[in-house]
Amino acid sequence: MKKIILTLVILHFATSSFAGGHISKEDKEKAIKCLGHYTAITFIAANEVEAIQIEYALASYKIVKAYLLNEKVKEDEINKGTIEELDKLIGQSFNNERNDECNSFIYNLIPGSEEQIEKLRGTLK
Repeated sequence: MKKIILTLVILHFATSSFAGGHISKEDKEKAIKCLGHYTAITFIAANEVEAIQIEYALASYKIVKAYLLNEKVKEDEINKGTIEELDKLIGQSFNNERNDECNSFIYNLIPGSEEQIEKLRGTLK
């Protein structure tokens, strides 16, 4: 009986360790920083950023956050990291280089994300 219980406990921990996300800590942190970047874009004055950039930022935010949640990253961790990055970026003008870096990173991290973002962006009009 003890062997059965011990086996069940071991199986539980073994399977639960693999049931979590497969994203690396580095990729998770970078993705959350990109969420902060995309959020900051939505706070830029309308006369300082093109509407299409805001559409892409909103669509990217939605796709990246859904991906992180699917990878078992806790929503509190996502929100906290996003706000920390937003606090650093709020009030700055649109940074095209940073935007390109985040976009490239996200497109490589999340398979099919470029198409998903483009499709979602088209529905935000």
